[in-house]
Amino acid sequence: MNVGIKQIVMAGGPTLALLVALSIYSLALLYERWNFYRKATKGLDGFVQRLRQALAKGDLKETLELAKRYEGPAGEVVVASLVGPAGKEERKRGTERVLERQLARFHRRLPFLGTVGSTAPFIGLFGTVLGVMRAFKDLAGAAGAGPGVVAIGISEALVATAAGLFVAIPAVVGYNYFLSRSEQYANELRWLTDEILDQLTERR
Repeated sequence: MNVGIKQIVMAGGPTLALLVALSIYSLALLYERWNFYRKATKGLDGFVQRLRQALAKGDLKETLELAKRYEGPAGEVVVASLVGPAGKEERKRGTERVLERQLARFHRRLPFLGTVGSTAPFIGLFGTVLGVMRAFKDLAGAAGAGPGVVAIGISEALVATAAGLFVAIPAVVGYNYFLSRSEQYANELRWLTDEILDQLTERR
């Protein structure tokens, strides 16, 4: 008995349909996050390099102008470190609040990717268990049928496990990648703003 792709998909039932929906949404979310990160960090390395050059010269006015001209969210964080309360600790806390707001934008929807990555294999396994139970039920109801009946049912059921892994792997990879990128971004800005705050303190 030949089993076609359409038959396997139909046999997957609601579980496979759910995994397909999660896969489509996850891939769309991965693309949206990649596009956001690409725009938000565009030219960041050059921006940081120019800021450090201005700081090395002690030119805080040029540093502020560079930060205001930069279109990415990092510019707002740097401006907060240059313009704010007179005290170093107060300005540092204000800068950290701005940075946290920016990080919230970077982390948006990442928990969903993490949840999909951790639960999709179990959803697939659940679908497989249901499929195996259905296969043995079919065997019990088919008098004189050979092991081929069970083999076909199990092969259909295992599609759910494969689908669960297919959904989970890109979600986990994307989640870890974007989380690492955002942490690297935050650390770079913290180091930079600490340098600015130290230099402001020395001038006073």
